[in-house]
Amino acid sequence: MKPDAIEVGIRIKKIRTDLGYSMSQFGELISDSPKTTVNNWERGINLPKEDKLKKIALLGKVTTNELLYGTPEEFISTIIVEHFRLQLNPLFLKQIIVFLEKQKIDLYDEMSIIEFVQGIVDSGSLVEQESKYLSYTPIVGSKNLYLASTTKNGEVIEPAFFAYVEKEKNSVHYLPYIFAENQSELFYNVPGLNKQLDIDYFTRQFPLLDIELNQSTIVYYGIKEKENTTNIIEYRYNDEEKIFDVEKTVNNFSTYEPFKIEIEKTVAYLSLN
Repeated sequence: MKPDAIEVGIRIKKIRTDLGYSMSQFGELISDSPKTTVNNWERGINLPKEDKLKKIALLGKVTTNELLYGTPEEFISTIIVEHFRLQLNPLFLKQIIVFLEKQKIDLYDEMSIIEFVQGIVDSGSLVEQESKYLSYTPIVGSKNLYLASTTKNGEVIEPAFFAYVEKEKNSVHYLPYIFAENQSELFYNVPGLNKQLDIDYFTRQFPLLDIELNQSTIVYYGIKEKENTTNIIEYRYNDEEKIFDVEKTVNNFSTYEPFKIEIEKTVAYLSLN
């Protein structure tokens, strides 16, 4: 896997700023590199040569692999997304890393990691397959609109939501499927999204939607049962805590208008019955 020069640049800049150096001062420490060269590294225009990478890594107290690819979790997660189109939850990812370390496999050996994960998939022992998750089927004739169905072991159980995907905003909107058997539960019990199983349920197939888990946003169109009013909630993924934080009750500019209209229609219908 080739290093992402922009991400490497972000890491270099963090090392420099954490140490309190200007670009010129930092460049002097790295083989008398000029300020323009440091600027080019940080902007992702090019990568430092190997000897300079080692010096930067040494200053940042990281390995050159961490400087180039991020933490082992980030590196392995990227490989799994790119090669298997799977978004593994952090706990399961840690289990994989612990096993790889016990087997003394280099955590940055791309081919060994691919072979290892492929073996898990082929054996059917991928523990996450036992939990339920949403699979997404494009709705013909509707751009960015999907039918999200509850799925387990690759078998679709039932439709659960209409999902509208905003790739440019890294955001997915969920409107409960009106004909779902557990319709009332979907409307009235908005998810907490602070437990890993709940997060995995919604996000496992985010890579197939070209949605990145980090900094992703979920907008849920629910109903407050007692008040019988709309309950539209926006969640944003907190990469440090590995949960979704409730951001706010969204305003008109944050909602997907057709879903907002439909949830308002449902509230009005329930008021009459």
